[in-house]
Amino acid sequence: MAKITISIPDEIAEKANRAVRAGLSGSVSAYFTALAQREPDWAVAEEILAELSAQAGVTESDLADADAALDAAERAAADGSLGGAA
Repeated sequence: MAKITISIPDEIAEKANRAVRAGLSGSVSAYFTALAQREPDWAVAEEILAELSAQAGVTESDLADADAALDAAERAAADGSLGGAA
């Protein structure tokens, strides 16, 4: 088992400590281990996505266009300019 040191905001540390005091976790280490185990492995997901994109013939230009469209949609949603039924 590896031992690492991390820095976290005080409110996150207190959240972990509350979980331990409430008996929801055996220790602060176990609390963070459980969180990490539930989190998807995004690096593996990125590798799979890159492989599937390559197999489908998706180009860097296609990805840039999709990113730009998504960014524009997010900006429109944030400022309420998407329209739709009221």
